[in-house]
Amino acid sequence: MVVIGSHVYVYRCKKTVVRTVYGNSSGFEVKVGMQQGSALSPLLFVIVMEAISREFRVALPWELLYADDLVTIAETEEDLIKRLNGWKNNVENKDMRENINKTKVMISGERQKPVQKAARWPCGVCGRGDGSNSIQCTSCHKWVHKKCSGTNGSMYKVMKSFICTGCLNPVISTGHTSVDIGASANLEVVDKFCYLGDMLSVDGDDDAAVKVRIQIGLNKFRQLVPLLTNRDISLIRTGRLYSTCVQSSMLHRSESWPVRKENEVALQ
Repeated sequence: MVVIGSHVYVYRCKKTVVRTVYGNSSGFEVKVGMQQGSALSPLLFVIVMEAISREFRVALPWELLYADDLVTIAETEEDLIKRLNGWKNNVENKDMRENINKTKVMISGERQKPVQKAARWPCGVCGRGDGSNSIQCTSCHKWVHKKCSGTNGSMYKVMKSFICTGCLNPVISTGHTSVDIGASANLEVVDKFCYLGDMLSVDGDDDAAVKVRIQIGLNKFRQLVPLLTNRDISLIRTGRLYSTCVQSSMLHRSESWPVRKENEVALQ
């Protein structure tokens, strides 16, 4: 096995023929490397990446490496730039390269993004419309849902001294639109990013992921409408088809979602 750049070549002195209706052609040598669709390709790629990154990688949870997708986590911008440049320089020394155009930066933390007011009387924390079961903040004088207030028991006992989390933890405005990592390379700062089919957001909640999965489920459902509405197919087989193709696509990798009641209702 010979490694050249990011391609793994496992064929050596191999020959093949082309089968036609007039018979087989004469044999010729195979010079093509491992194809992307081959079942052996991801295994060989993981083995190569394991050997290449063994000297300079850190460990979980600061680095998440899945095949050729890399996530680098740091507490400060300086540490992030240092780790990215470390990966970039080391893989380039092995005749590989990082795709800077597809690399994004997401600054996550508590209340990094301003609350979107989507109602006439929005909650001071989540921005959704409040109702009768709410309490007023003594600092900003906004009404807050009980579930967003963090209070236990009766709200009447704390209503005179209640301060919402929006006032205790104000929005952190970074003002960053890009991160300069040197060598005339700037990485775009985004509010959400799709990684391995799951939508991550700076808020740390699963609202963006739920919206994307609902749309995926609707697309799968539309594709299978002729089969799901076919009366010649039994209800048992229709249910299995729906569970396998539609429901599984909506709930894939949802075990780690911090779901709320609104998300469960939307998915249902």
